[in-house]
Parts: sequence; structure tokens; C-alpha cells
Amino acid sequence: MKRFLIYLCLGIFLVAGVFGAVTMAKMDPTYDGTKATVSVYELQQNPDAYDDSTGDGAAAVIIQQNLAKTHAVNDVTSIVFDFRGYDTMGEAFILMLTISGVIVLLRKTREEKQQMKEERDGK
Repeated sequence: MKRFLIYLCLGIFLVAGVFGAVTMAKMDPTYDGTKATVSVYELQQNPDAYDDSTGDGAAAVIIQQNLAKTHAVNDVTSIVFDFRGYDTMGEAFILMLTISGVIVLLRKTREEKQQMKEERDGK
């Protein structure tokens, strides 16, 4: 039963991963790289005077709205902790739950340990 659950979980992860990869491959890119003229140094030194008209896609929204909404100059930190704070906390919770589940599935019970000890001593 234990092996069945392990194989079932691995199969589900494999199918979900392949499905996600195929779905993402069919999507249009949100950033084409043609307007990559962002100067991080200029943005950090004077964020109010920085020309943010060169961004496209999600980058434009982040550059144009980040400082006003989060008051953080570092865009990556503001996204992770301000815009996606609950999402990040949820991901951490799911990761800890998964680790706990794997430990529960793969650990040896006292009976199994005793049986292994008896088999080892009996030989």
C-alpha cells in the first residue's frame, strides 16, 4: 500500500509537470527583450526621475507602479513580500506539508525496525 501511494504521488507530479510545461509552451511570451534598456543604478539613485516608458508587459507595470504602491526601490523584494506575501507564505506552508508527508510515508515503523533487526541477527 505504501509503494502504491508513493507511485501514485510521483505519477500525479509527473502528469502535472508535463501538463504545465506543455501549457506554458503554447502561451505567447510577455516580454520580447527588445526594450531592455533598464538602468538599475539610475532607478536606485533617483526613482522618481527614472524614464520607465521602455518597459513592456509585466515589467512595465512593475516599474511604473512599484514605488507608488510599496515604497520599495528593490522591485524583487517588493514583489515577493508586498504583492505576493500571502502567496509566498502559502508556498512555504505547502512545502513544509509536503516534506512532512514524505517523512511520514518513508519512515520505518517500530515493527519494521524490529523485523529488520531480527532478520539481521538471525543470519
